[in-house]
Amino acid sequence: MQRRRVLEVLVSFVLGGGLVAGFYELGGRTPAVATEPLEAVAVAEPEAAPAGPEPAEIAAAPEPDRAGEPTADPYTPGPDGSYTAFPTIHDPPVELDAAAEAKYPKHGLVTGQAVLVRERTEKDGRILGILRAGARVRADAALSFGGGCTKGWHAIFPAGWICLNAGLEIGDTPPDDGAINIPAPRLDRQMPYEYWRVSHDGTPFFHRLPSFTEADLADAAAKQWIAANGRAPMPTSPTERPPEVPAVVKEYLNAGYYVTVAGEAVKSERRFLRTLRGVFARKYQLEQREGSSFTGLVLRGEEDLPIYWIVRETAMLRRAAESSELLQKVEGKVLERRSRHPFKRKVTIGTTQYYEDGEGLLMPAYAVGQSYKLRRPPGVGADERWVHVDLSEQVLVAYQGDRPVFTTLVSTGKEPGMTPVGVHRLQSKHVATSMRDQPIEEDAYSIEDVPWTQYFHNSVALHGAFWHGGFGLVRSHGCVNLSPGDARWLFGFTEPHLPAGWHAMSPGVGSFARGSAIVITE
Repeated sequence: MQRRRVLEVLVSFVLGGGLVAGFYELGGRTPAVATEPLEAVAVAEPEAAPAGPEPAEIAAAPEPDRAGEPTADPYTPGPDGSYTAFPTIHDPPVELDAAAEAKYPKHGLVTGQAVLVRERTEKDGRILGILRAGARVRADAALSFGGGCTKGWHAIFPAGWICLNAGLEIGDTPPDDGAINIPAPRLDRQMPYEYWRVSHDGTPFFHRLPSFTEADLADAAAKQWIAANGRAPMPTSPTERPPEVPAVVKEYLNAGYYVTVAGEAVKSERRFLRTLRGVFARKYQLEQREGSSFTGLVLRGEEDLPIYWIVRETAMLRRAAESSELLQKVEGKVLERRSRHPFKRKVTIGTTQYYEDGEGLLMPAYAVGQSYKLRRPPGVGADERWVHVDLSEQVLVAYQGDRPVFTTLVSTGKEPGMTPVGVHRLQSKHVATSMRDQPIEEDAYSIEDVPWTQYFHNSVALHGAFWHGGFGLVRSHGCVNLSPGDARWLFGFTEPHLPAGWHAMSPGVGSFARGSAIVITE
């Protein structure tokens, strides 16, 4: 079981840049470019859908490599205590000095869906990070061979090696990126991509836009498969699936799977969505998901704690008489879930614990989550950034040294042990990474590009969850689920930042600083 979880982490890391990354290094390649013209097809990119609050509510705090100054401070509370901007994700671009210019004279462009940056010229070398299509790098002039890469390796600035098989174009001047057909992640939004849920079992995804006949054959094969096998996934290999499936079908996905969408196409008056993986599905078989707009609170310091969150909507109570153990409901006094209330103390009445406010009103403790101050654990520096998650309270508090700076509600593992107690360190950070072949949620078997993912223990991570809004209640199969906005804020807060232009990185590997501490208690 442990071995399987470790394998899932490795697969998830590769999936952060696309399943193809490891395959590229071994000699295969599916470029992230438009490889086939769409004849008589009208193509239009969809407008970016809002993710939670409108952009006016959460300012687009520029990344370090963007022009202009941040419009708001992400560490200063807004009028309601929430953040008004996101912390930056990347380190500022490092200007090449004369020595670096001489060592890395070439210009590189990532043309594959993703490439792995390795610590050395070996296919099994430790992974430093991932770059996605459109990323630009500086590279050395001479190719290095060996290590399982048939086309050779290039060293890139500031660190690591890329196998040319992965999809890297090298030139004396910056290569033209006009053929790249994958949108860059929206780093200044709550969700980096546009997410759609598959709404029909047996939905076919096509290598290219299909004809009417091809689509009908694909539907008939899916119907036949479901009648015989139920919701069991159909094999993706053409040699293992029924012969009735037309070659234009890449795979079938069932309802509850999620994909990221890169564009929209129309053929013969039929609307298709193109995913970031470059395949097409009919639009009516998917539905867009925008994610919860819930956001946590930026704190001024420990004077803001404790904070009491309402996690279950239940009526407030009061004693029938002073010191009585008989309680009665207060009519019209039901607090909204995920709101806050100024309780003063915890009391025990009979055999049940309650929170009591200044007016003597009560709420069962199981309906309340408390954000409180935790002492900095040994091994965490006096000015270090770290994160505390309390499994009993379903809350998260982020700290700078001894000062709490942010708190929010989370959803952790449904069963004991799913979210491991202890002091951990971030192992990898991904702008987005796919989670497949593991039941991370009840209605999701496969989710492309889970946003703002930060692994800290095997396959357990902090990440954004756009498919539910149950924060404050246990829900996941181990990961710490946050609202998309909170996950984005926390991704910029934790250390270290990604090198400029990178999609993922491994803290503590090579010359990278170690990752922030993640403290899990119960």
